[in-house]
Amino acid sequence: MLVAVLGDAHAHREALEAVIAAAAARGADQLWSLGDMIGGGPDPERAVTLTREHCAVALLGNHDYGATSADPARFGEPGSPGRRSIELARRRLAEPDVDWLRSRRPAARREGVQCWHGSPRNPVREYVGVSNAGACLAVQRAQLGFVGHTHVPAAWRATAGGGARRVPVHPGEPLDVSTGTWLLNPGAVGAPVPSRLGWWDALADQAPAGAFWLLADLAARTVTWHRAPFDPGPARARARALGLDGSELGPWEQEVPSGTRGVVQSAPAALSRPTSGGLPQPGPSGGKGRLTSRRDGPSSIVPSFGPLGSRNGGWRRR
Repeated sequence: MLVAVLGDAHAHREALEAVIAAAAARGADQLWSLGDMIGGGPDPERAVTLTREHCAVALLGNHDYGATSADPARFGEPGSPGRRSIELARRRLAEPDVDWLRSRRPAARREGVQCWHGSPRNPVREYVGVSNAGACLAVQRAQLGFVGHTHVPAAWRATAGGGARRVPVHPGEPLDVSTGTWLLNPGAVGAPVPSRLGWWDALADQAPAGAFWLLADLAARTVTWHRAPFDPGPARARARALGLDGSELGPWEQEVPSGTRGVVQSAPAALSRPTSGGLPQPGPSGGKGRLTSRRDGPSSIVPSFGPLGSRNGGWRRR
């Protein structure tokens, strides 16, 4: 079976449509969504409709939870783009869509594969990164698992003693996951790899290379990351009209402290070795840039995006 795994569409119609079309073109038998269908973008109802129509697995992400149950204050101050995006979803989603979202769960198991929005330890809010990937793999029961939430494509393989090794991701190049225990992140559909540019400028910078998704051949036990190019301009125009195109970093609920180094600025410029597939690769060691979560509370893990999004960054618990 060929499964297209995607996540973090964040109410971005064009990006999600591009990934769905790309998955169909590559013969995917099923689509699995890892959550965060809404939040950030201007198209919550369209993102939910597309997910309902096309995805055999549809997980609940923290933003989806925010549109149905959680206090929208978690996503920003009154009037901020992040909070407005959640309030927009609450206004525009039809009652059947809200009921369907409330029926979703943040974790699932299909075809012997486990899926979470956040992590195996906290399926809604925990990010998987350098400091906790081993602990997450330790509680994973299946040989293969998928997570979203960070917006960063990643492959983690369990090592002896409860550790984890990060394996480089190269779009278009199959990765053999037939042996060992793996935890994989397809990357984000409608959100950028976190960047100093801010949400919409980073999307404009990264969209020509394409939205991230992953094609898993469950019979051959190989996975291949892909990118689906899209035009971010129309969504940004709609977002601007709705007051969602702010100057702050946006609804991934993170901020970059001044004076930090090693955080993604633009995908081509901030990293030393972009591949032909447009995926940033590690630069030289050094630097400890952090993106810190303002609202996920003391139990959250917050990223500085390791080899993909910084120069040797780590993760820390707040």
